[in-house]
Order: sequence, then C-alpha cells, then structure tokens
Amino acid sequence: MSADYRIERLRLPPSLAGPGAEEFLEFSRLTDAVQRQTWGHEDRCSPPEYRLRVWRDSPYDETVLFFARAGGRMAGRAWCRVSLKEDLDRATVRAEVLEEFSRRGLGRALLEAALEEARRRGRTVVDAVTEHPVRASDPNGSRPNGSRPDGSGAPTAGAEAVVPSTGTGALPAGERPVRFARAAGFSLNQVVRFSELDLAEHDGGWPALAAAASSKASAEYELMTWEGVPPEHRAGMAELFARMSVDAPQGESRTDAAVWDAERVAALERMLAEAGTVPLYAAARHRATGRFAAYTSLWVRRGKEAVADQDDTLVASGHRGRSLGMWVKLANLAQYRSKYPAARKVVTFNAEENAHMLAINEAIGFRPAGHDGEWYRSLP
Repeated sequence: MSADYRIERLRLPPSLAGPGAEEFLEFSRLTDAVQRQTWGHEDRCSPPEYRLRVWRDSPYDETVLFFARAGGRMAGRAWCRVSLKEDLDRATVRAEVLEEFSRRGLGRALLEAALEEARRRGRTVVDAVTEHPVRASDPNGSRPNGSRPDGSGAPTAGAEAVVPSTGTGALPAGERPVRFARAAGFSLNQVVRFSELDLAEHDGGWPALAAAASSKASAEYELMTWEGVPPEHRAGMAELFARMSVDAPQGESRTDAAVWDAERVAALERMLAEAGTVPLYAAARHRATGRFAAYTSLWVRRGKEAVADQDDTLVASGHRGRSLGMWVKLANLAQYRSKYPAARKVVTFNAEENAHMLAINEAIGFRPAGHDGEWYRSLP
C-alpha cells in the first residue's frame, strides 16, 4: 500500500450531533461527491439521517464501511454488507474513489478491505454494482462505446460491449468501472435500467391509462393506498415482499428467497421512520380471497421530497394480465403528488430483461437515464 493514503473503518456515531458525527458527515459528503461525479446531479443521493440509519446494523443485515484518507481528505469509500436471514454465503461490496485521486491504487485497496471483511464473515460469493449514466453523442454525432442510437444509452453487443449472463443488455467494455470490476475477477450477471419520470410533463396525470387499468381490474380487485403498511395488513403484505425476492429477474447468480413475516414488515417500517423516510404504497387485493395480488412502493426522504425512489413493484403469478401493475403504479404516483406538492421526479430501476414492467414504465413516461451493472464473483 502506498504511504500517501491509508484505509480506515468508519464508526457510526449515535446521532448526527453526537461524538464522531463529523467524520460520518464527511463520509456522507464524500458519498454525495461520488454520485455527482458519476451522474452530474444528486437525484441518487440520500440525506445523512437516512444513511446513518440504514447503515446501522439490524437483526436482518450488517454493514461495514471503509474510507481512504489522502492528504488529510477522504478520497474514496467502500463497504461490505451481509444479510443475516438469507444468502448466508453472500456479501455485497462496493469501492469508489474521487476522480482526482484515481490511478493511485486507492480503489483496489478499498475493494480488498471490503473483500477481506466478506472473507472474515465466511462469505464465498460477493456481489457488486457499477453505475453508468446515458452518454450524449459526441460532436460528430457518434455514440461512445458502441451505445445504441435509440436513446436507451445501452451499448450494442459487440467487441466493445460486455454482455451479462441474462443475455439482455450490455455495458461499455471501455468504461472505467467495467474495467475495474473485470480486473478484480467479477462477472457481469445483469444489466439494470435506471429510469426517470419528469412529473412536470404529466400535469394532467394519466386519466386514460388509469381508466383502462381500472376497467380491467376493479371488478375482481380492490385498490388500497397507504402511508406505511397498516398493522392489520403486514402479514398479507409479507407474502408479496417474500415473492419479490424470487419473482424478479435475477440472472445466473441467483439469491435465496427472503424470509418475510409481519414482524419483519414492522421492522422495516420502524427503520424507515427513524431514517426520516415515508413509504407510500398502493396495493391490489383480490376480492374473492382477500389476499393481496399486487403492490408498488415509493420512498420519500425528508429533505429530498422532490425526488421519490420507486422501490419494488410486484404482481403475483396467477394475477397477471389484468393491468394490476399499471393500476397500482398510477395510484401511487397520484398519492405522491397529492401529499407532496413539491414532487418533481420519480426514479426507478428495472432489469433489462423485465420487458413487461419496462413497457408499463415507458407508457407512464419513464425515460432511460443510465444503467447499473450487477456483478458477482466467488471468493477462494
């Protein structure tokens, strides 16, 4: 390791105002800087109070954070996150460095710190994510790295593209995060599209889409919207949360089915409340059986109310083909706009092979803004 930087472990403070808070806030500012460096904006950033809570250990997962300090500044970050209830052989790792400190070995050293933590915890498979915004055409009108001219920003398969195990989508082989991941022994499992919905373009809402979905679904299903899952519905929603972990496309590096019950739903609600985050839900309940058939959720963070994060959307098998996905999504967007007048954008992620959900999002008005690469490798 070079003598001009050192890797340290971040200790989470009790609060944003307590002992150790300044180091944590510096780490949070570093995280924002990394996001601005990649995306040019802060739509994918989170307030410090959110990070402080979600990075804290729980009965369901634990996170270890590292940073590199060079010349007295935090120059890069890494983490290792492990689940405690499922995927007990896996860990998620990440390592990123500010551009001005690149090519000095910091990224590799940070990644190795995260991998060593995964080894220490007995994990034998590690997952990682890289981020890739849509790149504009160059002045000559060509697109870099073989990307498509259709506006999706996804590169075409070819000599300059890395294709995932799913066979759908690709990432530019020449981009630095791709080169870094491959050099570290990772294989590309899946390409996930990152999309944005500009609400100002839809001031009138989506009356025709909503009416069509309602006419197809309302006879058999009841539509419900909530701010947080009501206690009486937590057990029913737990069934759908569990299905989300296995029904969503995964690629060849498959994960375990998540174990959800009413208490785990309650724990999620408590965590989000402590993190200053409001989860908005829309769900469809089957009238004949009383069981939930579909749901979608939006997370709205305090201090960032203008941009909502589209979390999970699921239509249970046996209930598909009835416009439930469109129905619940539009209902939740209406709920978000009614509760938050400053709402201006919604961001979401979908696997490139999830053509049906992508088609729903595109019909609503979501447009591609980039892609995430989901990678994996084995640990010796």
